[in-house]
Formats: sequence, structure tokens, C-alpha cells
Amino acid sequence: MRFWVNVLVISLLIVCIVSFVHAAFAVTYQEAADQVAEADQTLRNAFNGVLDAEKNGANVSALLPRLTEAGSALTRAEEALRIGNYSDAVDRAGTCKSLASSVAGDAVALKIDAVAASGNWWIMVLFSVAASVVFVGVLFFVWRWFKDRKSVV
Repeated sequence: MRFWVNVLVISLLIVCIVSFVHAAFAVTYQEAADQVAEADQTLRNAFNGVLDAEKNGANVSALLPRLTEAGSALTRAEEALRIGNYSDAVDRAGTCKSLASSVAGDAVALKIDAVAASGNWWIMVLFSVAASVVFVGVLFFVWRWFKDRKSVV
């Protein structure tokens, strides 16, 4: 008899613990919807950052697969939210936010590099034009000097 009492107590204890753990990790619809909306905004910011970097001349081709992956994670999060799997929606929204934040940071770095390279390009063009003018000027004076010298001889 004592054995069955112990089994009953242990069974009730396990049921209580399992119920508590499930309740402790439960996610409400509003929490999941907020996370999905935040992930959507983070993805939009990342997309705008990549677009801005590309407009400034950066090569963003390496960022596009990661941006696509973040978009896929957001789509899966929205689908999980729609079917009522709120914890999965929060997990996938977190994945989307992580990827999108990473892409946005890399896009800013690429934009800074592209702007710096663009400024360096103009300086290089300016010095090339100046050097060409000096070279043509020196060439002209040397030609005149040889021409004048040939007339004397």
C-alpha cells in the first residue's frame, strides 16, 4: 500500500511540475504579435540600409542571401502566429531580428566603405588630370626646346 501512495504522490508531483513549466513558458498572442511586428520593422530597416548602401555604390550581393533568409524567417513567424503556435512565432521572429540586425550593421559598414572609396576615387581622378596637364605641358616645352635647337643648328 505504501508503494502505491509513493507512486501517486510522485505522479501528482510530476503532473504539477509539467503543468507549471508549460505555464511558465507560455506565450500569449499579444506577445507573439508584438515580436513579429518588431521583427518586421527590423527587416524593413535592414532592407532600407542595404538599399542605401547600394545607392552609395557598395557591393551588397553578399548581403542579399542573408536578407532573404531573414525574410523567410519572418514569413514562417507570421504563419506560426496565424495558426496559433505563438512560441514558434516568437522563436522565428527572434531569428529574423537577429539576421536583419546583422545585415543592417554590415550594410552600414559597406556604405561607409563605399562613400570613402568614392571620395578617394575623385581625389585620384583629380590628381590624374593634374598630372596629365603637367606632363603635356612639360612635353610641349621639351618639344619647343628641341625645335628651337634644331633651327639653330
